Amino acid sequence: MRKIWAIPIVLYLGAALHTSCVTVQENQPKLTLDQRIDSAKVWHSIGKDDLLKARDGRASYETAIKELHRAYTYTVAKDTTGTLDSLRKEISLDLAYAFLMNKQLDSAEFYYRHVTEIDSTDPRGWQGLGFLYGIVKEDYVKGEEFYKKALELSPDNPDVLFGLAKVYEKAGKPDEARKLYMEALERNPDNPALNRSYGEFLYEQGNYAEAIKYLEKAYEKRKDKKDLLETLVDAYLKAKKSGANVNLENALPYATKLIEMADSLEKYKYYIKRAKIYEQIGKKREAIADYEKALELNPNAKILKVRLAYLYDDVGNTAKAEKLAREVASDTSIDAKYRAPAWALLGDIRQRRAIALYKAKKYQEAVSTFDSAIAAYQQAALLGSGSIKTYAQKQLDRVRKWRKKAWRKWKRID
Repeated sequence: MRKIWAIPIVLYLGAALHTSCVTVQENQPKLTLDQRIDSAKVWHSIGKDDLLKARDGRASYETAIKELHRAYTYTVAKDTTGTLDSLRKEISLDLAYAFLMNKQLDSAEFYYRHVTEIDSTDPRGWQGLGFLYGIVKEDYVKGEEFYKKALELSPDNPDVLFGLAKVYEKAGKPDEARKLYMEALERNPDNPALNRSYGEFLYEQGNYAEAIKYLEKAYEKRKDKKDLLETLVDAYLKAKKSGANVNLENALPYATKLIEMADSLEKYKYYIKRAKIYEQIGKKREAIADYEKALELNPNAKILKVRLAYLYDDVGNTAKAEKLAREVASDTSIDAKYRAPAWALLGDIRQRRAIALYKAKKYQEAVSTFDSAIAAYQQAALLGSGSIKTYAQKQLDRVRKWRKKAWRKWKRID
């Protein structure tokens, strides 16, 4: 194992730790170039390792910063070979990133600028400044300026293209963003972050069907990302709703995985998402099962009772449908927009029952049941708006005609 060469040093750092002013105490021996290089490399390796661990909480960014800065101090010396400059540049890049992740933006900027001072032809310093300004600080003008400098130095760099595309996207320039995203994807088609970002860009632009392709490609390599998975499921649902030709059955495994990954509080909304998929592909009993699970998790979700009532009616369980619809319709604490469709469903159920009684020649009972249907539709028309109101009014006209026929049969007029 290499020995880590260390000497007492006095650093003029300030609170942010960003300076290169280092002095050596007079009573300490000077380090040789090789000793400096070895010590810098060892501490850089230690700091880089903790920097990686800090991403998932196994270490802190503060610890990584201290270790990286210690590595940096060994590179501050005259060196005609350029080795220390090269090391200092790499360490500065890691320091800049560590400060950025630790939300110490001034220090991050210092080290990214320091990289450009050490080597103005290295695009990474300009790229870091582009990210800092364009993405983090949302200064799109400066972000574009720095990314373009990086692009001049590395025209085919997909990471730079990706970064500039993201700046254009955030700045509200979708055409420029799309062009750069496509250029970046041509150069690095399998990059999960790039595929995800472009997929989310398309999603935000309303191109749901097109977004699915890129979101799926990103998910294949990042299956631990629940928020990515949720966007993918939503893209399928919205694509179908917009009339796009997508196979919703392909979304079922994703919706199921979402439920598996979710905690108990989140499962509610994910059961609803999967229920919507089942409903739209005609698997109504499976949809009912998921809506029931969601209702168990949130018994106050009255809208689910309305949805369940309609589904139970569709599969022939009229008793269950009527019970749920009546619960919602009669609860005056529930918003009218939910009560109106419940009343409309009660009207439908009673209308069908009345017609069956009429056909069975039970005319008196039919009249009474038609009256009950009329009362339900009147409530739906009173509480509802838009399509529900129009539907209820149309059914009122129809039921009144049926009632008249039944009444005339009952009174033996016809």
